[in-house]
Amino acid sequence: MIIKYIGHACFKIKDEDTGYSIIFDPYKEGIVPGYRPVKEIANMVLCSHNHDDHCGIENIIKEESDNNPYKIQVIETYHDPEKGELRGKNMIHIVTHKATGEKLVHYGDIGETIEDLLTEDNLNILRDADIALIPVGGKYTYDAKQALALLERTAPKTMIPMHYSCDTPKYGYTDIDTIESFLDEVAFQNKKLYSESTHSYDSSQNDFSNGILIIKPKNVYF
Repeated sequence: MIIKYIGHACFKIKDEDTGYSIIFDPYKEGIVPGYRPVKEIANMVLCSHNHDDHCGIENIIKEESDNNPYKIQVIETYHDPEKGELRGKNMIHIVTHKATGEKLVHYGDIGETIEDLLTEDNLNILRDADIALIPVGGKYTYDAKQALALLERTAPKTMIPMHYSCDTPKYGYTDIDTIESFLDEVAFQNKKLYSESTHSYDSSQNDFSNGILIIKPKNVYF
């Protein structure tokens, strides 16, 4: 699986054998400070909710394909701890490769309390993912401490943080926490930092258990 971090909560995954690709949560043009527009081609687009920074599907060129190697599951959750009273609903997408069993979880703008989220049924689906894409910026989503608690409870092989701002260079919403703050919080965690926005992932060769992978967003202006 090839993973590209486009920016904010937007990722693209591509199966190396079939070429089939999925984009998660593309943002609308001009919505997230410091990011170029999303200009991508994909076979499928999955959006966690209909806020402008997560549902810019008009900028994605969709290509039809009957060669989808993935099974898609959805868990309906909430964007806030008040069961949607503040910001509505949120969908978690679980994407599992039909042949290899490789599992990726995109948590969208999860804001529901961990206690409400991790029912026995949900935990059985979310536990032991190969990759978990988890927001860490706080205010509208989980902050660093909540993200790390989710990491501990669900035990993915690798967590990739998303939905944060950055101090140097400057990008992202200024009212959410920075990636620098998150890195301070995980100073003693097992983590790897990559300067490239695209990462090739092979679960059969990955021993990065409970690790945190920081990927450079592709679409930032620098």
